[in-house]
Amino acid sequence: MKPIDCLLERPSKIAVAVALMVITFFLVVIGLTVLPVLGIFLAIPVFFIGMTFFFAPRSQECSIRS
Repeated sequence: MKPIDCLLERPSKIAVAVALMVITFFLVVIGLTVLPVLGIFLAIPVFFIGMTFFFAPRSQECSIRS
């Protein structure tokens, strides 16, 4: 694995997690205003996927080099 891949691994995970949290926020807003049941049921899994990206461990190749 290239060193540049390890350099960008953590920021890219955080960027994906933040994007998923923004999507979750909009789904909650839609769930509270337009489609109450559908918006909330879609927001819950997106929230957990976003949290998974926040707390994802580093890949094994990058943790060996650090």
